[in-house]
Amino acid sequence: MLLVSSADSPLETVAVQEVLEQVLQHGFAVRTSSEPTAGGSGLILELREGRDSNMAILRRASDTAIIAFERQAPATLPAVTPPATPRTAAAAPVVQTTAPKVAAPIVVVETRNISDLPGPVPLPGHPRSLAFLMETAGHGLELALQNDSGVQRYHLRNNVLQPLGAYTTASNAIRGLYLESGDPDNDGQRELAAVWADDLQGIYEGTDSQLRTTILETAPQGFAASTGPQAFMRLIDNKGLVQNRGTYTLYNGPVRSLNAADQGWEAGGQPVTWAHSNLFDITPLDDSTALQWTADKQLRLVALDSGLPLPGGTLLYDLGEFVGPRIAVPLETPEYRSGLSKEDMVRETWSTLPPRISVASDGTAYTIRRERSMGLPLVGKPSGQDHLIALHWNGQRLMVTDPFPGMEAFILDFALVEREGHVKSALLLLNKKPDGNGEAYLQLVSMENNGL
Repeated sequence: MLLVSSADSPLETVAVQEVLEQVLQHGFAVRTSSEPTAGGSGLILELREGRDSNMAILRRASDTAIIAFERQAPATLPAVTPPATPRTAAAAPVVQTTAPKVAAPIVVVETRNISDLPGPVPLPGHPRSLAFLMETAGHGLELALQNDSGVQRYHLRNNVLQPLGAYTTASNAIRGLYLESGDPDNDGQRELAAVWADDLQGIYEGTDSQLRTTILETAPQGFAASTGPQAFMRLIDNKGLVQNRGTYTLYNGPVRSLNAADQGWEAGGQPVTWAHSNLFDITPLDDSTALQWTADKQLRLVALDSGLPLPGGTLLYDLGEFVGPRIAVPLETPEYRSGLSKEDMVRETWSTLPPRISVASDGTAYTIRRERSMGLPLVGKPSGQDHLIALHWNGQRLMVTDPFPGMEAFILDFALVEREGHVKSALLLLNKKPDGNGEAYLQLVSMENNGL
């Protein structure tokens, strides 16, 4: 976008600064009439000190277009003169700092009461996923955390974690993807399906993420492991679903049921008709409706039998840029970025899974809204809050509410805790970085923290 202003220095005027912030939020790169085209490559970070504000401007060197902008009011002290007569002391000026303005939506969240919220519990390593197992009166909440090397059981009571035992993988080269909890064999005991990626790499063959899946049941020393299909897997309440990964595609073949067998677990013979060709595309809410991810990563309500959208079920709501578990799939025909050498060849494509959707007993669905950002390179700091949101269908339209407080960290995963058929609290797996490679924390949040 070309921003034209009659001012001699457009970026020094408050009106132009406000317009610049708005258009950057909608994804535009901005040039002003006073800035010539420079050419070249890379980025230019320009720092300006003005009378009313200090500015950090990030430009593309090729055309000097502004791609990010941040302004900050200077912290100056007013001149002090002795008063002729005693006066009431003037209040100190308040210095306000605006968050970095990048291509992201503005979402207004009402104030939440979080005074009773217990502090987060630090977690060792880099957990990738979280699952809730049970709640007992004597020991509190029982949960499991998955990382690259295995799955660890814990009791959480009075905001203290007690390890109960672990399952350790046989390989140190795999990468944790996600953890599912459910009861697919209807025996009253919850099983865990842990899925890892084995990233096979060749010098000139690219990366191929093969799936490694283990089904776990709780045991006195941690877990008892069973074999199952080496495929994508979901446990939704009392149903298990599996789908293979393709040689050159993320998914191959239909979605099938997960059935218990004499020597472990196996995929059923008949396809699950409502799941279509993508295991993570649709999440059933009941016997007739489901939530479906659209091509632009939004959610809508569809009929479970036909997959057709329901009137009023389209959710015009931005859930943010959530980067979930990543899977590398080889390209059947390699592509070239530039040049024709082997080093210029692109041999795989990386796909990400969407954030978890969990459905409570009352049919309310919960998922993650990513509003937290790492900020600008070099000068920016993490800002914003991630939220665990609820989606309700009132018979006429799909609605969104914020039943839990926002988090000053990135929510990687969550698990619902229900009592008597109602969600009372949730376990959140938090991290200081969106890819899960920062400091990790476990946070228990409850409906009571919000006065609901």
